[in-house]
Amino acid sequence: GGRLQSVLVVGRQRPRRSSCVSDPGHIAPNHIFVYGTLRKGSNHPMARRVMAQARHVGQARAAGKLYDMGWYPAAHFDKDASTLIVGDVFALPPSDRLLAEIDAYERGDPNYERIPLELSLIGGGRVLAWTYGVSAPASPRVIPGGDFLAHWNAKARRPMRP
Repeated sequence: GGRLQSVLVVGRQRPRRSSCVSDPGHIAPNHIFVYGTLRKGSNHPMARRVMAQARHVGQARAAGKLYDMGWYPAAHFDKDASTLIVGDVFALPPSDRLLAEIDAYERGDPNYERIPLELSLIGGGRVLAWTYGVSAPASPRVIPGGDFLAHWNAKARRPMRP
């Protein structure tokens, strides 16, 4: 399979220009999809910052595989995958500051790339969101069920909860 191609979704989108979008006239997403340490319910300091500055829209799933990298996951998005990645969607604030902070946080893994992705919200509806993915499988350890928080809480002595 190849990378999931994004498409525009119906609904309001605030214009946001980004150097990460190859077409300079492209309208960038105003949401972010997080599937690991930044999810709602994580006790990571950066997750708390996201929760304080962005509005939680709901849970979503994306086709692909989630890999266990130790203390964080890596996602390989693939529209043809039979497995799903579970995560949370947040509406970003109007300023690009939080997105820049998340970019800096995600740069800890040089294989990550910020990409636009169309998602189906679990409660219904679709949204175009930024997310971070890898272009090739990152590890032989696939997370069963595609839910990093459930996986982490099952293997760790200290749950990733506030």
